[in-house]
Amino acid sequence: MPREIPAEARLVLTGEITLQSADAIHARLLEMAGQPVVEIDCNDVTEADLSLIQLILAARASAQKSGRTLALAQPAAGALHQTLQRGGFLAADPDQPNPDQAFWTQTVRL
Repeated sequence: MPREIPAEARLVLTGEITLQSADAIHARLLEMAGQPVVEIDCNDVTEADLSLIQLILAARASAQKSGRTLALAQPAAGALHQTLQRGGFLAADPDQPNPDQAFWTQTVRL
């Protein structure tokens, strides 16, 4: 059974998430740094650029270094998925996935 993520450990992103919003998202992720598990919901993102991917990957690496978990609420879809494809983060050949592909494409049970 998945565990319930408290509101202070859940970041819901909506609308256009681009370089212009990177500082605000980074600040929010820093506020959440003390949480053992952080979940990011990108389901309602309508536009994304590489700054979002960079923020998520950096936050994930930081969490892993300190024994915490950062996960997506659901597999990347829509604008996030398109940006991942354009940026080469998703392998064109499913038999040769990129190392972080599972993070973006699978739901993690927390």
